[in-house]
Amino acid sequence: MHLTSPPAITQLPPSSFPLDRIRLLPGQFKTAQDVDVRYVLELDADRLCAPYLQEAGLETAAEPYGGWESDGMGGHIGGHYLTACARLFAATGDVRLLERVQYVVEVLEQCQAAAGNGYLGGVPGGRRLGEELAAGNIDADLFTLNGRWVPLYNLHKTFAGLLDAYTYTRSEKALTVLTRLADWWLTVSRHLDDDSFEEVLSTEFGGMNDTWTSLARLTGRADYLREARRFSHQALLDPLAAGDDRLDGLHANTQIPKVVGYERFAQATGDAHYFKASDHFWDVVTRQRTVSIGGNSVREHFHPSRDFTPMVLDVQGPETCNTYNMLKLAKLRFERTGEPAAVEFYERATFNHILSSQHPERGGFVYFTPMRPTHYRVYSKVHESMWCCVGSGMENHASYGELIYSHSGDSLSVNLYIASTLDWSERGIHVQLETDFPHSDVATLTVTADAPTEFILRLRRPAWATDMEVRVPDSIGAIPPQARPDEEGNSVLIQRVWEGTTTVSIRLGAEVRAETLPDGSPWVSFRYGPVVLAAREGNAGLESFEAPDERMGHVASGRQLALAHTPVVSAQKPADAVVMVNREALSAELTATQDGSPIRVRLEPFAGIHDERYTVYWPTGSVPSARTAELAAMDADAAELAAVVDAVTAGEQQPEADHFFAGEGTKAGGQDGLHWRTATGWFSYTLKDPNCEAAFLRVKVRRNPGRHQRLTLNGSPLTKILRSGTDYDCEVTEYAIPVEARIKDSVALVFAVHAEPGFATEDLLAVELRQGPRRD
Repeated sequence: MHLTSPPAITQLPPSSFPLDRIRLLPGQFKTAQDVDVRYVLELDADRLCAPYLQEAGLETAAEPYGGWESDGMGGHIGGHYLTACARLFAATGDVRLLERVQYVVEVLEQCQAAAGNGYLGGVPGGRRLGEELAAGNIDADLFTLNGRWVPLYNLHKTFAGLLDAYTYTRSEKALTVLTRLADWWLTVSRHLDDDSFEEVLSTEFGGMNDTWTSLARLTGRADYLREARRFSHQALLDPLAAGDDRLDGLHANTQIPKVVGYERFAQATGDAHYFKASDHFWDVVTRQRTVSIGGNSVREHFHPSRDFTPMVLDVQGPETCNTYNMLKLAKLRFERTGEPAAVEFYERATFNHILSSQHPERGGFVYFTPMRPTHYRVYSKVHESMWCCVGSGMENHASYGELIYSHSGDSLSVNLYIASTLDWSERGIHVQLETDFPHSDVATLTVTADAPTEFILRLRRPAWATDMEVRVPDSIGAIPPQARPDEEGNSVLIQRVWEGTTTVSIRLGAEVRAETLPDGSPWVSFRYGPVVLAAREGNAGLESFEAPDERMGHVASGRQLALAHTPVVSAQKPADAVVMVNREALSAELTATQDGSPIRVRLEPFAGIHDERYTVYWPTGSVPSARTAELAAMDADAAELAAVVDAVTAGEQQPEADHFFAGEGTKAGGQDGLHWRTATGWFSYTLKDPNCEAAFLRVKVRRNPGRHQRLTLNGSPLTKILRSGTDYDCEVTEYAIPVEARIKDSVALVFAVHAEPGFATEDLLAVELRQGPRRD
């Protein structure tokens, strides 16, 4: 039989399916989703609603949660909770989640009614903040606005929660409450000219531009779309649109939601300026700033892309919230462009960072995922930990189904090989994808048509696939006549009339591949297909992997093991050092050199390693002894840091917030990975010395001629200098701890910087309480 080539197929931009059309089948993602449901349902809705009721002046049914919820961020988890319940309901159909959504929306409606002007929020003094801004009273710092901790970021969680309650549960009441809240904000912002509004945006504000754009498209209101444009921070937008990368030193999860908003606004308006900004940010972050698990940033900030040393040294590695927002951007980008790289990133980040960020049994969530060899992670506790990554974490595991399938014109695409079903009701098509991928290389797709229907089935061929076989009934050969590669080789197409039930068999070949860090430095990680492989490293020196209920409890701050003992990969081609031992278990063996001797290290999927130390990145070097010496030098530098009892990096959000930052007339700044704080008034941090073991205080400043300040500890002047010196263009001074400071409080030591009258302070970079011999 002679076969003629079919006509070329024009591919329209893909559309994802509503979340309620997909159901996960048994497998690791379904397990993670079920664990998430248990975690969410265990939370007390009354305690989450308490900050809203308090701000509305209403009686509460329970006390608010502690942690961030009681330290200036009241209500932010409540907003995430509303989104999580709504999305999990759509993904599972569990009516208990719908009931939670309905209950919370009812409470929020009562709070809004009590306010009387449309305001709604758990932000401490939030309604009064609106009055201050409308009156032109703006005191905006990176993480405080008029003395409140990122209040618009917090308010955005309420906006987003109400929007999602409508989107995923069709709660008309939620939409009504949201539009009233949006209209309240417009009464505030109409008093701000563009320059004043841009000043407000100096403080982190979450994804406000994203939500305002979505609300504008939903309601058709032009004033909401104008507000979305106003919320598009020009200080980031314009450099990105011009092709500049000025991300070094910026707080990563402040910027990523802005760009999600740029992308959504561009899709709503066609504005090329916004498309350029989104495109450039995507390219820079995914190609130059992302590690193998799909995460980015160190200590919450974009470090210089030319130097990934902090990534392998610091215990505050990629933040889960960052990847949560990058997945939003990837989905939007795929829906606009159909670009395979968007799905490749989405798959990488989902199978590694997101899946691994929830404990598979207890359900706790991870804030930082260190890339430092032989370190570990800590997990949230349901009634104690109220971090941002708990809020976004509750949402993450509801979203696994959203990009498995998409449709475009007369085609249906399978983008991710995750066991699931799809109900494409508009076409009378029902799909079941059965697979144990990545533990199996085989997937079976069953397509059932209510009536004979012609469409093209597109099966994604991943970039990591070494080969791909597709078989359909009554066909001979790996790729039968009705199954053919597309022009780019990114998909296999099956064009036919589908009737009854048809089974399609898919096999994906893979191999172990090595990936260096984006800066090309001598470190390597290994992947099999999309799965990052890592080594279990035991639990030496660790008693618990649950986060303590304290400030900075989300950081795995336990003992760091020496880098010099990390096995060195010396193979010229690092991938040659890895042999797959068990394909089903994805177990492999790495040959390396440790302490001068050959060693074999067992590797397995990183996402399956919990409650244990691990290693993802391995040092490389053709002469292992030389590389080990370099690592020993890094250990020597780290030993110096081990003497720190408590410390604050000035100008970084969490260290400042977690040390009870306070101040007046003060601003934070940052450039090229350096952060600082200065003041014309004063600012302070509360340092903790629980065992009274600190011997002295070390202060690091960037000198500025003509600036003068005085330093105090618990109100006592710091005057006795033990030692001073320079570190590049910075000055490091060590001060004796005044006896009077200890008398006032030996555990909590308030370090304050006061500008002398008529002057500004020098730029404070860091302050540390340190152990060690007294230097007097």
